Amino acid sequence: MNENFNCIQQAAYDLIQSDARFIYTIVDIHQNAKNIDSNYILMSQPYIGIFTDGAEQWSKKVGLNFPQFSGDEKEYYTTLRNSHKLFELNYKDFELLILNKFKEHDDYFYKIRRLREKLLGYYNVGTDLIMGKFCGNTILCDLYNPVNILGNRNVDIFIKEMSCICGAIAAHFGCVESGSYKYNKNLRVTYKDFHFYKNCPLKVKTNLGFVLFSILCSLNYVIEFVNLYFEEEIPQKLKFAYLLYYYLCDFIQDINSCNNTNFMLNSSYKNRNFRNCLAHYGLGQYLNETEIVEDDLLKGLTYKAFDLDYFSTKNEIYKLLNGLICQIENYIF
Repeated sequence: MNENFNCIQQAAYDLIQSDARFIYTIVDIHQNAKNIDSNYILMSQPYIGIFTDGAEQWSKKVGLNFPQFSGDEKEYYTTLRNSHKLFELNYKDFELLILNKFKEHDDYFYKIRRLREKLLGYYNVGTDLIMGKFCGNTILCDLYNPVNILGNRNVDIFIKEMSCICGAIAAHFGCVESGSYKYNKNLRVTYKDFHFYKNCPLKVKTNLGFVLFSILCSLNYVIEFVNLYFEEEIPQKLKFAYLLYYYLCDFIQDINSCNNTNFMLNSSYKNRNFRNCLAHYGLGQYLNETEIVEDDLLKGLTYKAFDLDYFSTKNEIYKLLNGLICQIENYIF
């Protein structure tokens, strides 16, 4: 324990350190795992943004001499962290946003194809799969990204430059010393390209169908990829799932209102204070020192919010999200 921290600050530090270790692990997977070939790092962009922006702000607040953002880095990571709130938009605004991005991709890949491919079909959407479950797509990945990707020859250099500060902050929170989390190297993660909507897995080939498909990819990224690929029980398994759950509660209702559908997601676990602690590391605004549980994965937050331990809370949230996954799969496939 840092002798200069009170127990709330130490608990926040531990949670930030856990997120730093998650970042370190996905880099380790990229460098060493052989059975994974997908956009899994790009699908984690919102959570990388939450960590980097939140850790930088928290470090300054408590007076740690850690790396700080330049102006460009601040703008980049603020935009990146805000991408975890895409489902805070109303349905019509989100539909417009993601379909405009889809059109950008479709136009781009149409223009670079030969006439025969234009007539017979071409790939315009890449998808990620784990054990046959869709857990990512290139339109979502591009939507998360603060910079334009298509046709941008310098994008790799720019993103690499922006990533340096993330790595530096993670290192200062001890990710190298902690090492990577254990992950399942035998679990196969693949990708498959499609031509939406000419040759794609959707039965419902509409705007709503693609929105629901993207929700499904977001859910499966956490429920299938993070939950199963990471062998240890780590805080991110609940944290990422809960942040999705929090925003989807209202978004699903708006989908129903706009499309005369009847998807269901029980909102009884929606708690703004709990969400804020997961997204901002501001534990002191919600917990007092007597409520900290040092050996709990989320330091007692679930006890305060729901009067449940970590695992019981996770089971409840996963049950609700798996129910939504089943509803979406039955509707679009």
